[in-house]
Amino acid sequence: MKSISRFTIARLCVTTIWLLSVGPSQGDECVSMKRDRHRTLMEEYRHSPNWDGYLTEDTLNLRNNETEVDLSKQGFKEVHWHLSSFVGEGYEIFELNLAFNNFEDLNELTFLKFYSLETLNLSNNRLQTISNLTFGSLIRLVELDLSFNLIHTLERQAFDRLYALESLSLRENCLITLAPNQFHFNDHLSSVLLDHNQLAFLPTVLFDPITMVDEIYELDLSDNNFRRMPYIETKEIALLKIDNNHIETLTVNKSFNVRALQIQHNNIYDADLFKFNRAEHIDLSHNNLDNIVGLHEMNQLEYLDLSSNNVSKFDYNLKYSIRNIPSLVTLRLQNCSLSEHNIQGLLASDSILNLDLSQNNFVRLNVSDLSRMRSLQYLSLNFNYLRELINYERLGQEFPYLELVSLSFNRWNCTYYDQLNAFLNRTHIRSTSDPRDCYINGTHVTDSYVTDSFEPQYTMNHIKRDMTVLRNLGRNTIYFMYALYSSIRGQGNQTILHQQQQDEQLRHLERDVDRLLGMLAFLVAIFAGVLCVAAAYGGWLLFRKWQHDRSVKVVTYNKRANEFSNGVTVNDVIRDNSAA
Repeated sequence: MKSISRFTIARLCVTTIWLLSVGPSQGDECVSMKRDRHRTLMEEYRHSPNWDGYLTEDTLNLRNNETEVDLSKQGFKEVHWHLSSFVGEGYEIFELNLAFNNFEDLNELTFLKFYSLETLNLSNNRLQTISNLTFGSLIRLVELDLSFNLIHTLERQAFDRLYALESLSLRENCLITLAPNQFHFNDHLSSVLLDHNQLAFLPTVLFDPITMVDEIYELDLSDNNFRRMPYIETKEIALLKIDNNHIETLTVNKSFNVRALQIQHNNIYDADLFKFNRAEHIDLSHNNLDNIVGLHEMNQLEYLDLSSNNVSKFDYNLKYSIRNIPSLVTLRLQNCSLSEHNIQGLLASDSILNLDLSQNNFVRLNVSDLSRMRSLQYLSLNFNYLRELINYERLGQEFPYLELVSLSFNRWNCTYYDQLNAFLNRTHIRSTSDPRDCYINGTHVTDSYVTDSFEPQYTMNHIKRDMTVLRNLGRNTIYFMYALYSSIRGQGNQTILHQQQQDEQLRHLERDVDRLLGMLAFLVAIFAGVLCVAAAYGGWLLFRKWQHDRSVKVVTYNKRANEFSNGVTVNDVIRDNSAA
């Protein structure tokens, strides 16, 4: 235990020394570079009448009662101190845009009277430091944009009083690290953008996972200087971006509750996914993967991108893992050095709908090599060296749900390609094809008898341009679909939760009604019992009276005869009473 503590202390010391030695130089270089970029960008707005001026109450249009004030692209240099000196309840401004100005410093008095502010845009300025009291009065602020500044220092309590903050953008700054508990009091925070900074590591405790109201929808750490995978203690992260860094091993010590992980364009050679078993989307493209473990335990994984990796180095793990992921829908294996020699038996899944095998080394691909993917709906074989698709007549049988197959930019013989397309046209399978996708006698069709009079020349530059457009469109579509999916899923979860709450309230109401009915039944039973007892008692009294009336004889007395009507005299009565 002592050795571990000593090792930890030693690591902290080394990290501190590294920050003191390397950090300032990198930060100064970053500040200088981005200051020059800002200066160049602001040259366009130098003609503004407010250039290098003061932001005063007159420029806020307070007399017009505007709640959304846009003062961007004006070139303001400083906020006048008069803005915080007026006595009153503050400015009724909900949205303030101060982007594209020359602000270099903000103090605790700058936004003192902006109590109602909900959106504040300070992007594209020259801010370098955010102090503890800069935003101390903005307790209703929901969205804060500090992107494209020169910020290299965030004091520990810089955002502590932003209790309603949901979106924070710090992208394109010069941050080297963050303080522990930097966002400890921002319980509603859902979007944090920290990309394009100088971050090399993060403290484990940034948020308070216990008091957080909801998950963090997006945490962007891409284009920084991370060499190790940072672990962040949160309730849940819907989308974690950490692409374009220098990470070599993908591993964490604790279970990381991340639903979508984008870690492409790193130097990862070893990926340990055992702690990411709740992920639904993983992008490991453009790395140097030699080994990948833990895929077989990812029961919720729906999207997996391993493009631009050499799959042959870990094909055994991949072969075992893919067939054991029950929810996998999309698998992308672009540029993975695959050929007809190493594809056999590699892919077997009953859940994959979309398979991308473009930019590989296929020359003659046998349809039977993919026959264990019965649910396949979309297959991309673009940008290979395909000359033959063996057993293509069995496409409809092997893949009963296949809707679209992309075969463009290969080395098809035109006669064979026409036969293949003619077969596909007779089936339910659609194909993306083009007249330029085949060769005649070894010559590309665009170089043969097809001239510009029939069709414009389609050069490689056009191909690159179109592929860039398609790639960006596909990426944006994926992001949009994922955001739409996340929104629909969140609404569905809220609906289910609301329905459960209503069901629980209905059950409570039913229990209360049952209790009231029981009490009413009990009271009715008591009342009925009392009525029965009263009726029985009344009947008994009537019966006794009837018996009494039957036993009583009416006797009259005749005074003259000195005897009763039954023949008994007074003397007899006296005698009987004396004897008794």
